[in-house]
Amino acid sequence: MDNGAQTLTFGDHGLVLGAWTEFSGQGLWSDNNAAVAYDTDLTNEAELRKLVDMANKEGSNPGQLLWALYTRLGLDFLDTLRGAFGFALWDGQNSKLLVATDPFGIRPVVYSKKSGGFVAASRIKHILFDDQISTEIDLEAIYHYLFFQAICSPVSIYKDIRKLEPGKALHYENNSLRDFTYYDIRYKPDTSLGESYCIATIPREVEKAVKVYVPLSNPEKTGCFLSGGTDSSSVAGFCTKLTGRPAKTFSIGFDEPGYNELDYAHTASRHFGTDQNDYYVTPDDVLGLIDLLPSIYDEPFGNASVVPAYYCARMARDHGVEVLLGGDGGDEIFGGNERYVTNLIFEKYFILPRTLRIALLEPLLAQLPAAGVLYKAGRYVRRANMGNPRRFFSYNLLAETDPLEIFQPDYVSQFDTNCFINLAKSHYDQAASAHDTDRLLYIDMKFTITDNDLRKVTQMVEAAGVQVRYPLLDRDLVDFTTTIPPTLKVKSGRNRYIFKLAMEAFFPQAIIQKKKHGMGLPIAPWFKKDSVLSDLLNDNLFNGVPRITQYVRPEFINKLKTAFQEDTTPYYGDSLWVFLILELWL
Repeated sequence: MDNGAQTLTFGDHGLVLGAWTEFSGQGLWSDNNAAVAYDTDLTNEAELRKLVDMANKEGSNPGQLLWALYTRLGLDFLDTLRGAFGFALWDGQNSKLLVATDPFGIRPVVYSKKSGGFVAASRIKHILFDDQISTEIDLEAIYHYLFFQAICSPVSIYKDIRKLEPGKALHYENNSLRDFTYYDIRYKPDTSLGESYCIATIPREVEKAVKVYVPLSNPEKTGCFLSGGTDSSSVAGFCTKLTGRPAKTFSIGFDEPGYNELDYAHTASRHFGTDQNDYYVTPDDVLGLIDLLPSIYDEPFGNASVVPAYYCARMARDHGVEVLLGGDGGDEIFGGNERYVTNLIFEKYFILPRTLRIALLEPLLAQLPAAGVLYKAGRYVRRANMGNPRRFFSYNLLAETDPLEIFQPDYVSQFDTNCFINLAKSHYDQAASAHDTDRLLYIDMKFTITDNDLRKVTQMVEAAGVQVRYPLLDRDLVDFTTTIPPTLKVKSGRNRYIFKLAMEAFFPQAIIQKKKHGMGLPIAPWFKKDSVLSDLLNDNLFNGVPRITQYVRPEFINKLKTAFQEDTTPYYGDSLWVFLILELWL
């Protein structure tokens, strides 16, 4: 391999292990006929070393630790690991290869089973060093991407490459590959837990999770993302409290009404006494990054928040920070997304007697003119009857439009347009018996966290030369939240109900009352106001024959353009960004 990787070759078995060492916790270890290629950021390494009598062993590294745990505990050792990890472990004595990713896919693993062999890596581009792997595009992946802005595990953009789902491992032996689950989120709400218990316990559990991460890096070289929301404020606030020194906090602003949230970040910073740093992202920053996105992501990735994530991390690096702590995961474990509240509104429809709904109300709405209040009532009933998870994703542009209006007939005839919903349903069913709110949280842990948020933040932060950690995805904290009754997580009209009550004394009131926004990029108004961005959009999507038209009808793209020009909301502009990123990737 002439690509800068360290390599080990086991010629008798046709095996090559390779590793890059860009950050700490990455590398290769070998001993005779055993080897481990690893990318780890374990939070309980000290405890694990004690478990295998390696506490005082000089010169030992994470690969040696993983091997010692494997030889002591067998495959059960996977369940002892905490933190982020992806690795390949070779047991030469038994001719077995084990490949694993962590419970939430923070350290991703991709793989391909090919004729006569198997290849796995942390990045798609590394797998493609093997020229026997086909780069034929998976047609379902294109649909996944346009539906969700990302391609969801186990699908990848390439037909021959799969993503290993979180909490799973691969076992390869005698040319046979099997995957197995060593960890999955299981919702086990304790209905005896009342509000007072949760209010007292939640702050302690969140602080305990942050406390796990604080000692892992030099506080002088550690910083926190700070959007001014409850999650990033939790991490920054507890980081300051636990270290006894102001946390270095980093926030992004925009010179665009309705998008700039620095006031909330400053409120949190003043309240906790952090060392606050700001950066204003501009259209020029988008132009300076957009051409790099295809190489950073290996496949189409349409979350526009990659831009602020990158510049926030680069600002932190310029201030001497080597590790950033992010607040990702809080919405999905404590019920912070408005969609969970919206779902409860639809569930209220089924309080009505079935006879009244089916025999009277629905036939009546079908006969009356669909206008005004009656239109809204009919739309409400239609969505309520969809059931989840289809209802959960029903506001998506693709979900609301006939596929034949969007896609080329030749393309859409080659796959099932229910492919994304079917995958969502498999997760929804996997969480069966749980309350509907928890089942939706489960889907978001698999899709929004693993395949969108973590991909967005981790890869942009590392592209800026910084590492990132996620205290709110501490496995013990996640497992604790599964015991909270879902009726306390989300109530009618109130997301994060019990979390906000529990953290009320810790946060300033403005943070408690803040509406969710995140690190959204004002790409829609910039497409209209900035001539260079406007030209970029027009040159790629509306002039000549865009590559994307092998999948998408040009009439639909032009319809989007017209809607964007006439609409005052960001909806169509955000959609055009997703199409633009696909075009640039192609």
